[in-house]
Amino acid sequence: MSTTGWWPALPLVAVALAYLAGGRRLHRRGDRWPVRRWVAAAASVVTLAVALLPPLATHAHHLFAVHVVAHLLLAMVAPLLLALAAPVTLALRALPAGGRRRLLAVLHSAPARVVTWPPVVLVLELGGMAAFYLTDLFALALAHPAVMALVDLHMVLAGFLLATLLVGPDPLPRRPGTIGALLTLLVAAAGHDVLAKLLYARLLPDGAGSAADVRLGAQVMYYGGSAVEVALAVALMAAWYARGGRELRREQRRTVSAPAPAPAPSPTTPTPTPRTTAPAATPARG
Repeated sequence: MSTTGWWPALPLVAVALAYLAGGRRLHRRGDRWPVRRWVAAAASVVTLAVALLPPLATHAHHLFAVHVVAHLLLAMVAPLLLALAAPVTLALRALPAGGRRRLLAVLHSAPARVVTWPPVVLVLELGGMAAFYLTDLFALALAHPAVMALVDLHMVLAGFLLATLLVGPDPLPRRPGTIGALLTLLVAAAGHDVLAKLLYARLLPDGAGSAADVRLGAQVMYYGGSAVEVALAVALMAAWYARGGRELRREQRRTVSAPAPAPAPSPTTPTPTPRTTAPAATPARG
């Protein structure tokens, strides 16, 4: 939610061009990138632009409720769309062999395993939000655009990690099962709800505006965050259903392609004995 003008458009254009270049490379090679990934990528860039650029970013500096709307777009909606766009998968398919090996080395490195561990992802997501809204970091960020830019970057990356962990198709060093993902989502949702209630009850953060504006912003955070979390739950269960369908189809194909076993002889069926022909009688000589 920076207020320094239109400069955030530069990294957004760079990200969009990089994604477009990866898709075009696949197209020239004869591969096809799914349309739903293109739509998700375009929607994520548009959502980030709405959150970071005027007029919303300008009003977010003065009205806390507008700031919360921008925060929801930046930290929850845009990361979910970006995770569904599968940028890491696109990079792995579009990069040359050397770049692909380096990216895979990063994905399987020890820091990547740590940062994608669900408890760490929750700390980055919930801890970052709590530090921003419950401490003096909020006022500091409003006074210094560079600090706000770092906060914005953290929100996007933490939200992207959480969305990718739950519903994103990109490869990860570790990914929880369906039950683990649901528990992670429940903890994240509970943390968001507790934070919104704290803001409403204690009129936090300090210096955010009038009591009415702060309470309105807390309500927007509570209900808006719940809506995005419901969307995450729907996407998570849809992915689980799709995986189950794919596994069922694979099992059916294996069953059809397997040769049918030869029927075993029934133990009650008597085995026929070969009929022997008696030798013809030799006439006696007189």
